Amino acid sequence: MDPRSQHIIISPVACALPQRGPADPKLCGPIPGIRLIPGSRLRQIYGRDEVVEHFFCNYEVNSQYVPQLESAGLRVAARGEGGEVRAVELAEKRFFMATLFQPQLSSSPEQPHPLITGFLSAAAEFAVKRSAPVHSARA
Repeated sequence: MDPRSQHIIISPVACALPQRGPADPKLCGPIPGIRLIPGSRLRQIYGRDEVVEHFFCNYEVNSQYVPQLESAGLRVAARGEGGEVRAVELAEKRFFMATLFQPQLSSSPEQPHPLITGFLSAAAEFAVKRSAPVHSARA
């Protein structure tokens, strides 16, 4: 983020909000047009191609570095209307996602956010697999 750096990987976005004190969800309303990438776990969790999410848009991944990040295994899972990275994931992990949006802003006990239920499902699956007895093959 150092403006003097030759390699700025995280950069301010055009819609960056001024710092106004404590976080207030009303500062940045829902952002439409977040496209979920086919084949991503994020797309699988939501069960649709496009979502509207709440987030504070101050910084994002510099698009120049996306090919390098992807070649290292970090997969873009969602993009904004202008093609900006909005979520990434590591496909080989059970559940590793990072989003620019904040699921807690639109989640409630009555209607939990799909990412929260997706995380809990992944954790429950892992717990079941971990507690399953191991059978050894003996000849």
